Amino acid sequence: MPQEGSENRAEPAPALAGNGAERDARPSRVRGIVALVLQLVCVAYVGRVLYRERAELASALELSAGAIFALLALNTIAHLQRAYEFTYMLRRLGVREPFGEGFLLTGAGFLLNHLPFNAGLVMRATVLKRDHALPYTSYLALVMVNALVNVAMAAVMGLLSVAFSAAESSARLPLAVAFCAVLVAAVALAFVPTGWVPARSGFVWNRLRTLGTGVRLVRGDAPNLALLGLLAFTKVAVTAVRMWICFGALQTELSPLAAALLSSTTIVFSLVNVTPGNLGLREVAMAAVSTLLGTSYEVGIAAASIDRAVLLLYTVVSGLPGLYSLRRRGPFKASAAR
Repeated sequence: MPQEGSENRAEPAPALAGNGAERDARPSRVRGIVALVLQLVCVAYVGRVLYRERAELASALELSAGAIFALLALNTIAHLQRAYEFTYMLRRLGVREPFGEGFLLTGAGFLLNHLPFNAGLVMRATVLKRDHALPYTSYLALVMVNALVNVAMAAVMGLLSVAFSAAESSARLPLAVAFCAVLVAAVALAFVPTGWVPARSGFVWNRLRTLGTGVRLVRGDAPNLALLGLLAFTKVAVTAVRMWICFGALQTELSPLAAALLSSTTIVFSLVNVTPGNLGLREVAMAAVSTLLGTSYEVGIAAASIDRAVLLLYTVVSGLPGLYSLRRRGPFKASAAR
């Protein structure tokens, strides 16, 4: 006899991995404290650079209404892309999350990712497990596959930007080697058999097994890979336009290839997620790369800070409705739309 209320329960989605990975759902307090300290140090450093050069960078405060609107529109496009990618990959796992709910959920998750302990990732995993009985490891596999495709595409675009750039720089070869190494690593991770991963517990081994099983969702499916590659390309393109607008606000013109190079570097660097939202670290990395393009370090910091400020504004505006939607989203409500 079915238990009371069983008609409201979602069919369990297929689990993609195990072997202790469920323990990774519990955030590490030490890792969170270290991340918070690093974030505060990076933000303080960025603030010091901006304050020191405040007279020269005052033009950044004169960002036109048109530029702000364009940046907000580009962030909206990126949000739509993330939501579609999110709901599309969930369908590969047999989970039908309505696009509207997925849009709100990704907005709330992106906002919470600016807190320690991977709060956004944990929140989405919890909601999907509650509404669709989706195991945490299945969602983690989805996230890792998306990240792998995005980073591989960014590495390809970075290599093309370096190869076709007319500017002569001593950094061209190191950048090409770095992008090539990232691309080779991404391809290798996509094809390494799961059986090669040592059968023992641990953060790294659990992640590798989860990634290997998640890759099986897309391996050998050319149309699926093409779609994911196109979504990753739009992410690089949208970020490149944002870079072009932000540097232009500081009277620094970027060529399309230079903007693409900065965009690719930003996306690849997103893997180094040691501070929540990469706050501070992303600005320092962008400034360092901008110096290789003949731009001053301070201008690079300022341009990255403009982009961050508008991004945070959009994140709050789009994230708060997502957080509110979690209150009205009753248990298993979304799964009823299957």
